[in-house]
Amino acid sequence: MTEEEMYVEQFRAWREEMDLSLKQIEDYIETCKKKIELNIKQRQLQVERVNIGVEEFNKWAETSNVEARMEPLVIDEENCEEMERLRQFINNLVRNE
Repeated sequence: MTEEEMYVEQFRAWREEMDLSLKQIEDYIETCKKKIELNIKQRQLQVERVNIGVEEFNKWAETSNVEARMEPLVIDEENCEEMERLRQFINNLVRNE
């Protein structure tokens, strides 16, 4: 094999490695996007579950003449907006591949 042929082969191998690296990065972005969407949904469901418990507790306290009451959880809207911007950013990254 000549020096030129070795260089061509070496460059082809490097290019293939770079293609695989790019594919790995793109797959990671897609996985992160799905995780963010699932975490947002899990957060929403967690707040709903807690609020059902708070509502049941408050009803129990009222019927039991107990003064203790709990406030329902409220999702921080600013945090929600930030998460939505992050989700949109990742969606745009995936679309613009």
